[in-house]
Amino acid sequence: MTYVLAQYTIRSKQEYIFRSNRVTEIIGASDNITRSWDILFEQAEKLFEQSGVPGKKTLRLADQKEFHISEIAEAFRTNTLHMVELFRGGGNETILFDSHDSYIKVNKAFSYYLLKKYPGLIPMAVCSEYTGDYQHDYTCLMQEADREKKRMITGQSDFILPFSMMDRNTFQPYSCVEKYEDGLVRLTAEAQVNRKRGQEISREDPEVQILDNMIIGKGEESLLAVIHADGNNMGIKISKMLEGKTDYDTCISKMREFTEITADAFSVQGVQALEKCRDTLQEKYKGKYEEGAFLFRKIITDGDDMTFVCNARFAMEYVQAYLKSVQDYQKKNMSEWMYSSCAGICIFHSHYPFSRAYSMAEQACENAKKKVHGRQNKIIEEGWLDFHYIHNGIGGDLDSVRKRQGTERCIARPWLIAGGEAGNILHYDRLTELNSLLNEYHVSRSDIKTIGNEFEDSLSCGRQELVRVNGHHKGLENTIKEKYSDQEQLLKMLYDFSEVYDLWFKEG
Repeated sequence: MTYVLAQYTIRSKQEYIFRSNRVTEIIGASDNITRSWDILFEQAEKLFEQSGVPGKKTLRLADQKEFHISEIAEAFRTNTLHMVELFRGGGNETILFDSHDSYIKVNKAFSYYLLKKYPGLIPMAVCSEYTGDYQHDYTCLMQEADREKKRMITGQSDFILPFSMMDRNTFQPYSCVEKYEDGLVRLTAEAQVNRKRGQEISREDPEVQILDNMIIGKGEESLLAVIHADGNNMGIKISKMLEGKTDYDTCISKMREFTEITADAFSVQGVQALEKCRDTLQEKYKGKYEEGAFLFRKIITDGDDMTFVCNARFAMEYVQAYLKSVQDYQKKNMSEWMYSSCAGICIFHSHYPFSRAYSMAEQACENAKKKVHGRQNKIIEEGWLDFHYIHNGIGGDLDSVRKRQGTERCIARPWLIAGGEAGNILHYDRLTELNSLLNEYHVSRSDIKTIGNEFEDSLSCGRQELVRVNGHHKGLENTIKEKYSDQEQLLKMLYDFSEVYDLWFKEG
């Protein structure tokens, strides 16, 4: 009998999570994805119970001490085991089955259950034949995954009768009406499931509230920030870690260790850094803002992937805390692996479509990651940040939006937050130094904003406005020339600075 190496994932995860603009449903959707692998094993165990042979027939990661393929093979041979969890990581579940028949039966049971109980969740499963050479088998598995992704649909739609009421955001039919505060809310089948799970979580965690509870004041400052962060060079780390190793015992043990430490670096200690930052902010601004303004909401915490929401005013403090925590993990824990992460911030009004704001944050993160890729094949462990401030409803991807708005040539970002050289011209400390300099010479908010606006028109307009501002502040021009020899780079810094001045610098 031939064993089968299989991998499971959920397709279009971000689309599923961010289809709603309600945080309760978003968090419920994220948790449903996280629990999907436990559901997979629950359905498999029910399926194998029907065989009549005693025993669980499945082996989860939590029930294993060490992995030995010889022991697994013996359990497969005696029919006391049908599937064993190898490791979880990066949103994927990797499993070894005793046969292709078991793999197919489990897939049918799992898919049917999700279709019935969790509409909108789209599982994908691929497999390759076990040969005993893990590197070869996993390569074949990844090739199958690439082929399957191209064949599968990327989303799921429900057929709607002409007279059905429809959710205009998701184009799904409403299936029920529920009470919400003082009124009623219509929900699709997908939203109902996610809402139910989100409410269960909110009863355990009272901080899961609607987005409006995180803003400083409606009409005054209803700005939120969604932050998406992603680890750097994770595939390269795995390749180097498994280089020259082919046997399952060694490779699976290394992968388990790596995924466990990765989760600790990004999801555990990273979140602890965010919590510490929240406590610091509460103490720093005690009595100035309502308590809800300091909260952050975890949306996705999966391996090296992190997405959370916070008040826009405190987004930079949170991002700095998170990226520096990941950067310092190896030194702090004497880890075998060095970690780093890049991040993207999207600043938006609380009632702006959440899915679009997340998409901008994700694209900003990808822009930031370009700074750690392609440097003569070297592994660069630095934390970079790009941000986007949504001023209007212009559609399209981030690069095209910046091009159409005429800001593409104006920005200095991404900014270096963690790692790298302190003297780097794009280190975020340079912006804080610039803020101190402008405060020292009492440069007004109006002048700062005007420089940014003029530079957006043209380089010459920006230079002319800078000359005017220098002329009104004795000694400023000479100080600027000493510190910033490249005037165009200075104007780019001033443009980034002016865009977020009211949020991140005006207070101090």
